[in-house]
Amino acid sequence: MDGTHRAGANTARDASLLDARARTAAFTSLRPALDALAAAAGDDPRLSSDARRVLRAVTRTHPADTLALAGLAARASTPKTRIPDALHELEGRGYLARLTRIAPHLAAALPTPPPNRRHPPLKSSLTTTVTHNP
Repeated sequence: MDGTHRAGANTARDASLLDARARTAAFTSLRPALDALAAAAGDDPRLSSDARRVLRAVTRTHPADTLALAGLAARASTPKTRIPDALHELEGRGYLARLTRIAPHLAAALPTPPPNRRHPPLKSSLTTTVTHNP
């Protein structure tokens, strides 16, 4: 063992099995990494305000909170109908993968949105329009 500790390495995995005091300590130990993730999202101009609010609500989750759709929508000040699109956006931009590395118990507790049929997967692409002038 090299003595290094990665945020969420042990505490997040077992957070649901701990008593209230231990859960609070686990959440407290993850707070700096979760705050940094929320700050990065806040500075990301590609994210919608809905996606930023949803991620901020997730990263500010307390041990007694749930991430059920209604509770998440209320804490994010976002209509329930827009939460799935925000989660798809966060997933497409890599924020949910980063959340999973920091706090897998939070990522696992997120509502599973239905497949997003309105928007294709987010990609960085360049579209060129060719016009023909006779």
